[in-house]
Amino acid sequence: MSGTFQALQEGPFRRLWGGSLLATTAFMMSFMLVPSVAFDISGSNAAAGFAQLGSGIAMVIVSPVGGVIADRVRKKPLVLGGQLVPAVVILVTGILILTDNITVPVLTGATLVMGLGFAFMGPARQAWVAELVDRPVIPNAVALQQLAMNISQVLAPLCVALLVGTVFDVGGAYLFMASLFVVVLPLTLSLPNTTPVAKPRRPLAADLAEGVLYVWSNRRLRTLWLGFIGIVVCGFAFQTLLPGLLAEELGREPTDVGLIFTTLAVAGLIVNIPLAGAVRTPLAWPALLASGAIMAVGFFLIAGAPSYALVVAAGIPQGIGRSGFMLLDNALLMASAEPAYHGRVMSLSMIGFGSQALLAPVWGAIADAIGVRPTLVIVGIAASAVVAAVALSWLRTRGDVVPGGG
Repeated sequence: MSGTFQALQEGPFRRLWGGSLLATTAFMMSFMLVPSVAFDISGSNAAAGFAQLGSGIAMVIVSPVGGVIADRVRKKPLVLGGQLVPAVVILVTGILILTDNITVPVLTGATLVMGLGFAFMGPARQAWVAELVDRPVIPNAVALQQLAMNISQVLAPLCVALLVGTVFDVGGAYLFMASLFVVVLPLTLSLPNTTPVAKPRRPLAADLAEGVLYVWSNRRLRTLWLGFIGIVVCGFAFQTLLPGLLAEELGREPTDVGLIFTTLAVAGLIVNIPLAGAVRTPLAWPALLASGAIMAVGFFLIAGAPSYALVVAAGIPQGIGRSGFMLLDNALLMASAEPAYHGRVMSLSMIGFGSQALLAPVWGAIADAIGVRPTLVIVGIAASAVVAAVALSWLRTRGDVVPGGG
């Protein structure tokens, strides 16, 4: 615990962290509600997945280019643009919902535009961290960025649970999300416009190929990268399948997701606070593998839960496992990479978020064909296979030298 909040002693990083927390809370609220809004419109699990497809296309195709650009240029304009564009999209989406003009294709288009913003902002923001703190503090700063995401995963469902159906309807909740950027954008504007690591000017394709080769040629980096993608793809399938589970199996409204996501996020946050201080200790890799295994168990528990209350309870291992694995994997990945490659390394890990969005319609279609509960079991088996593969690779690479020394 002694090293958990070390990076927050740096003023610029503290402001970046605060802005990231609020922005991610808005993004999480939006992504939690998109499948529910789509299912409410159509009554289809596949449509709930299709609405998320846009962000997947954008992040898988564009984020690697965003990583190359993040390693070349100043990060501040990229982060500002990546926050401003989603803010406008969230605002417009809320207005369309309030005026009954929202459709599943419009939701898909909105997630596409938001995904484009993330594709440039995500790598730039993570690479910016390495320019705002000293090198020894980078792993802790990266872990704290992940912790901000996990705190937002508590705040977002809590806001959804408290606001949707009480203070606001869904459209009003979107306007609330947009209002958070009134604080986020000035915080980002106040940060220093740091200078990136000097690099020779080459074609984008050459730098992109160099980044992929850099990660792929080291077994430790490759294991962390592919493991992150696998766990994200499995972990976020839960968001796609949850509205259908509520409506088809438990007789609840498809938008009744707030309490479940709150339980999931609180459990993840509690375990992540000590994990943020353990990323440079020998416990990091065993904790990473244990987290992945716990997440897989969570899927099996949710698949068999006969009531809403037990689904809420099953969110505890799901939250502990998913957020714990993501925090540790992300921190180990950035700590093990050289600073000149941080943007590209982060952009490659973002392919995981894009891939899960691309696969969301697939999970939805499977659920429509065989049922939500069997589909959750399949996801749990897939998550178990990912954890087993990461464990075997780690056992083989424990003696390897990694580029960044992490």
